[in-house]
Amino acid sequence: MRMAWWGGQSRAERTLQALAIYAQQHPGHTVDTEYLGWDDYWPRIATQSAGGNAPDVLQMDIEYLAEYASRGVLLDLDSYVGSALSVGDFDPAVLDNGKVGGKLYAVANGVNAVAIAYNSVAYEEAGVAPPDASTTWEQFAQLTAEFSRKTKRQGMFGTADGSAAQPVLETWLRQRGKELYTPQGKLAYDAGDITEWFQMWADMRAAGSIPPGDIEALGQGSIDNSLFAQSRAAVAWANSNEYVAYQSFTPDPVRLSPYPRVGADGKGGLYVKPSQFFAVSARSRNPEAAVVLLNFLLTDPAATTALGSERGIPASAAVRQRLSPSMDEADKLMSDYISGLGELAGALPPPQPPGNGEITDAFSSASQEVSFGAKSPADAAADYIARAEAVLTRA
Repeated sequence: MRMAWWGGQSRAERTLQALAIYAQQHPGHTVDTEYLGWDDYWPRIATQSAGGNAPDVLQMDIEYLAEYASRGVLLDLDSYVGSALSVGDFDPAVLDNGKVGGKLYAVANGVNAVAIAYNSVAYEEAGVAPPDASTTWEQFAQLTAEFSRKTKRQGMFGTADGSAAQPVLETWLRQRGKELYTPQGKLAYDAGDITEWFQMWADMRAAGSIPPGDIEALGQGSIDNSLFAQSRAAVAWANSNEYVAYQSFTPDPVRLSPYPRVGADGKGGLYVKPSQFFAVSARSRNPEAAVVLLNFLLTDPAATTALGSERGIPASAAVRQRLSPSMDEADKLMSDYISGLGELAGALPPPQPPGNGEITDAFSSASQEVSFGAKSPADAAADYIARAEAVLTRA
């Protein structure tokens, strides 16, 4: 069998350890692995899927789930539930996130929420108070600009540029009472929203809060290549489960905080979500064995101990209970962050429709055009909205 996932070195090491345990318990069953950074993973999966050669077990993200399920790439797992697939103790709401059209195509391997990861020592050295749960976007822009001016760490900016990240945009929209999509799969925002969004980041770029486009471009591809990993940014736009990876890049303590708010009393805009999923290829030559491997990674005591919380707080109640006594400092920090969100976290958003992956790419391209000065925020926003609506019409 073949298994593929995206992620950094820490995820690779943990996953390979779990797969070694699987090989010990299943003599004669080998698993070939493929792992890449986020930006490289999806073109590879798209190419393999188009050729009918997708990995037997693959990591899936909610951004692409509806698209791959609707194209027949993923195996319907419903017939395996209760036999080869044990998900009886999964939160029903989390499990439902793996469904498309009422059918289960993927199972969440953890839950998380978006967060900023920041270098606490770097901020302390600069004499600047780091962002916290009460920080507004205006205050965030001011404190990160102040950090960039005061830090003695050469080439380090107050924060990485989050203008191209759909999860950051989504949070900002939710704080303003909007969403990415309507329940009918249409855009739930307009060009005016995106113009304001790009302008906010353009102002931060001009103030020195975030790097110029040419430096930001050096951090594309994966967490391991991020500006935070390169010590070029003191704040990363992250998911809570990625704390393990971000902490591995620096000896300084890394801390998590919610995204900034629109106003001091404004909504948090956050929600607890599946961090990612495991799915099985509909073209797998041995779907039963692939489901057994998926189930092993989700529920086996030794495998889940090896994986820990790096992919998020485990979705299985039994696994959470089993791991709780042995949680290390990182696991506890991530768990405390999720449990401490309180009123900052709201209901899950409407499902992301087929074509969202292409829309995400278009949004990233529009952001880069603004960061390099190729287009104004208004022009980039108008062009992006037109492309996004065309994708949804075609899908």
